[in-house]
Order: sequence, then C-alpha cells, then structure tokens
Amino acid sequence: MYRIGICDDDRVLCSLLEEQLQELSAEISVKFETEVWYSGESLERDLKKGEKLDILFLDIELLQKNGIEVGAFIRDEMGDTDTHIVYISSKQSYAMELFKMQPLEFLVKPISAFRLKEVLERSMKRKKYAERFFEYQKGRQIFRIPVKEILYFMSMDKKILMVKQEGQEEFYGKLKVIMEQLPSDFLMIHQSYIIHQKYVSEYSYESVRMMNGDVLSISKPYRKEVRAEIKRYLKEKMHNVL
Repeated sequence: MYRIGICDDDRVLCSLLEEQLQELSAEISVKFETEVWYSGESLERDLKKGEKLDILFLDIELLQKNGIEVGAFIRDEMGDTDTHIVYISSKQSYAMELFKMQPLEFLVKPISAFRLKEVLERSMKRKKYAERFFEYQKGRQIFRIPVKEILYFMSMDKKILMVKQEGQEEFYGKLKVIMEQLPSDFLMIHQSYIIHQKYVSEYSYESVRMMNGDVLSISKPYRKEVRAEIKRYLKEKMHNVL
C-alpha cells in the first residue's frame, strides 16, 4: 500500500490526477491509497491528527495558505522529512524558494502520465533505500537503526556519538570504518564528523548547519572535496525542482 496525498484547490485537476494514479496503480501493480484536500488548512489539520503519507502532490498557488507555507509546516512544525513532497504549479519560477522544503520533484501543469509515473517510481525507489539500516555494537549487543534517522556522527577519542532525529547514542568505533558502511548521502567533512546531507539546512565554506541547529566545522583538508560533493548534491536537488 502506497499512501498518496493530493492538495490542490482545482477540483478538476484533482479528479484527473486521481484517474491517472488509478491507471498507474494497475500498470505497475502497486496498490495506491489516495486522499484529496482542497486547502492547505484542511491538510494541516489532518496531519496534526496523525495522517501519514508516502508522497504528497502539493499545489503552490493555494487560495489561502500557499504550498510553500504548507511545506514549511510539514518539514519544520511536524518535523517530517520522510514524506516526499512533489510541488505542482502552472508557473516555473519557484526553484530557490522550494529548496528548503527538499521537494522530490516540481511538476508543471498539466501533468503528463509519463512524468507522473517517473516521479512515483523514484519515490518508491527512495523509500526502499530509506529502509536501509546501520549496525553498531555496544558491549556484546548489536543494534540496528534506519539510516534515515541519523543526522550525523561525531568522533570523540575512541568513542562515536551518533546524533539521531530523536536522541543520541554512544559506542566505540572509528569514523572511517563507519563511513564505509554508509550510503552516498553521507559525507565526511572533518576527521571528527560525518553528516547526512538530507539533514543539512545551510552550507558555508567553513561549516554546515544541521536541521537540529547544530553547527559543524568543515576542516581545511576536506573543503575541496566537500564543495565538489555539495555542488553535485545541490545540482541534483535543483534539477528536481526545475
């Protein structure tokens, strides 16, 4: 079951999108459960009540609270970085404004069946990736945690501090060994730090600010490599919203 949300005040578009999703569901043999909202306010109310979505098609030009504000509510107030947001609009001039919402994609109306299929397949592929786990040992016990919950690792002498979305853990280990176990979204920026780029809210030449407010230094030996990786990562993100 893949939970899909549509939030748009254009009822005709919502109906057409639902029809396209039903056809795609049969074509790719994945069951979709679709919910529709016609305003950002009604969507926010249901999210506060516990509504969970895998992917949300969100109109930018909503009548009252616009899609950018709703995206900020999802990411900041709800602390939800798991829901894939796909912005939809009749305009193409929002790329920089949307970056902080970390959208999966930006679609221009009318939405073609080909583009819709492409976005859904990418969403499902990323959800599968997010189910990967990181393993670490404390004493004789081995623990597993989804990589999607990890913000960054910090080395403290022989110990490692792992900062998560909720709380933190300490265990013995070496950062370079840990780095070998992690997917490509993780980046070593200092001999003492490995960051999850998904949770970076701000980059500068000398540091990064994580979404929990922590500021981490980028050491000189890593700056060239980090800049190159950041450019690649941002280029990929910007490509998705253009």
